[in-house]
Amino acid sequence: MTRGRILQALLQELNARRGEPLGRHTFVQVGGPADWFVNVRDAAALVDLVRAARCAGTPLTMLGAGSNVLIRDGGIRGVVLKNETRGCRNVGETQIEVESGIRFAALARSTARAGLAGLEWAAGIPGAIGGGLPTNAGAYGSDLSDVLVGIRAIAPDGALVEFEASELALGYRTSRLRDGDLQDHIVTSLTLQLRQGDTYTSLAEIDRVEGLRKTNAPSGPSLGSTFRNPTSDERSAGQLIEEAGLKGAVIGAAQVSELHANYILNTDVTHARAADFLTLIARIQEAVQSQFGVSLEPEIAVIGEEAPRG
Repeated sequence: MTRGRILQALLQELNARRGEPLGRHTFVQVGGPADWFVNVRDAAALVDLVRAARCAGTPLTMLGAGSNVLIRDGGIRGVVLKNETRGCRNVGETQIEVESGIRFAALARSTARAGLAGLEWAAGIPGAIGGGLPTNAGAYGSDLSDVLVGIRAIAPDGALVEFEASELALGYRTSRLRDGDLQDHIVTSLTLQLRQGDTYTSLAEIDRVEGLRKTNAPSGPSLGSTFRNPTSDERSAGQLIEEAGLKGAVIGAAQVSELHANYILNTDVTHARAADFLTLIARIQEAVQSQFGVSLEPEIAVIGEEAPRG
């Protein structure tokens, strides 16, 4: 059996779908179709599919919960793998290993109920932990670097490899997995160091964090936090966008939130296009650069191809 046929057989076994609209799988609800789309809930199947796609020379794109990502209108060629592996096991009294598809919010609550503290801040993050790792996701003064011990990953050649947290160059919304030489590695699990805590205290803090998010972050389809906060200015990205006079700015179905200017909303899911969001992002960057001399860098990932013209 040829390498391509091995991949096709595995896609069939995993009930892959052709031409799946990717807007169904992102928080902002825009994005063109995938050549092949497959949900993977088993860690072994994830490894097999990644290896088969790479062996066949077929492009492979990982998609987690679909937060903080914008997929262009032309969609994605090859295979889009939605990672829904959500296993969690204890590897010590206060240390756990979690599969990369587990959601931050669910993990925060489950560890709190188990009497483990240290992830309360993550309750307001909507995405999956594996998707948040490359940007060292965080909130309210904490981030993954505070608890990460190490990771397991699939290297470009299909080998299973391990890295300690100290090897990942985790910084403010960056790491070797996002901006360095590990971009082609696919994370399968993370080991986290938590601490003994009080369940009721942790759950109360989680309720507080979730309340803050509901108060300060807009609801509905959006790109989430669109830009990184600049290091060259004391003002946040949201403050700069607001002071540039762009709160409420609209292009097509893309609108800068009136509640929090670093969020770009989808106001018309039926007719929204990724191109509108990209145009609005560029307009924001140009205005902030022109007025304040600050270059805003996207926190979101922009992937996929432009839609064909004509």
